[in-house]
Amino acid sequence: MIYTIIGIIILILVLILLSFLLIPLKLSLELEKQGSELKGLFSLRFLGIRIFSKEIPEDEKDKEEKVEEDEEETDNKDEFNLKRILKILRLLKESWPHIYRLITAFYRSVTLEKFSLNLTLGMESPADTALFTGYIWSFTYPLNALTRIDAVITPDFQKRVLDGNFQMIINLKLIWIVVEAIRAYTKKPVREMIQEMRR
Repeated sequence: MIYTIIGIIILILVLILLSFLLIPLKLSLELEKQGSELKGLFSLRFLGIRIFSKEIPEDEKDKEEKVEEDEEETDNKDEFNLKRILKILRLLKESWPHIYRLITAFYRSVTLEKFSLNLTLGMESPADTALFTGYIWSFTYPLNALTRIDAVITPDFQKRVLDGNFQMIINLKLIWIVVEAIRAYTKKPVREMIQEMRR
């Protein structure tokens, strides 16, 4: 009876883990700038449920805690010397095929759901504004037609300004990233490189 209950619990845990690996995570970033004020939100959702969110800019309290942690880490870490840097570069070269497979898996696991940019741009002179806006339009209009990227750049010839809003949503499926990360970690040069960088 106890073994049956343990087996069911293990099966449920495995199914939960598989669902995290197979069902994509949704990462969204929203930014809005008006004048000197910048605000935004980064969030991570799974099955429509918000798992993590962070406001931009972060609270002063969070900044102070982060600064204190960084100072402690800096005190604890040895300075990089030339011999150590060369060793890390050698290990990176040996690890590159495995790292490349991990980067490729990450690239294939990311799907762009939405990319929206609405920008009002004004420079010191109307001529500069027209020229710079023209350059940007030459890139954004083909992207608008061929991809899911929606970028609108509006020139302002009256004043110097850079205001607008930005929204990006991507879906990230973890299964192949995890598989390649485990495969890479089983290789000795990768493990040595990670250990050397953590020292």
